[in-house]
Amino acid sequence: MTTISEELETYPFVLDRDAIIKGMGAFGWRLAKASEHAEMMALAEKLLGSELTSAETIAWINSITGSTSWICGDPIDGIFIIVPVSPEGLKAIQSGEFNPGGPEKSHLAALGQTCAGVYVGAYAGATHEARKNVMMATVTMRVDGYGQVPAFARGATDDGVRSMESIGFHPAGFGADKLWMQPPIRRPERDAA
Repeated sequence: MTTISEELETYPFVLDRDAIIKGMGAFGWRLAKASEHAEMMALAEKLLGSELTSAETIAWINSITGSTSWICGDPIDGIFIIVPVSPEGLKAIQSGEFNPGGPEKSHLAALGQTCAGVYVGAYAGATHEARKNVMMATVTMRVDGYGQVPAFARGATDDGVRSMESIGFHPAGFGADKLWMQPPIRRPERDAA
């Protein structure tokens, strides 16, 4: 694990959760209810072919961030897990100390608090339509939701790496093994006060 000594470009902000819910809703996405996390994570593990964090952990992260666990379909056929991180969380990502499967509470950007980066945990769809929804969710989250901060994800599978490359991610060169990143894709419309 390599650490980065320079500051990453980031324009910390407070997430407009209502706007994200509206944007994601346009493509059939909704925040998972507590009762849906087990089904969501079972589908995620099936689609990704690997064991992920527990449904309880995702529910806990979502209870803090207010915007982590997204699903589409009824029954659920698409999942999107995204973790907004605090300034402390961004430093932990850079040093390799961030644990996406069980992050420290101080590393999470709590609802209404400053977000300095975003960690994409997983995204997958079981059907052609769900996969299209996943790609639209990726654009919505990245451009409209978290465009002014760096985004991170692990390149755990060849398909995941190809997907990340197609949307402008590259190997980070620091942090955890197989960490990929994308710098901010837009500056804020106005500077924070």
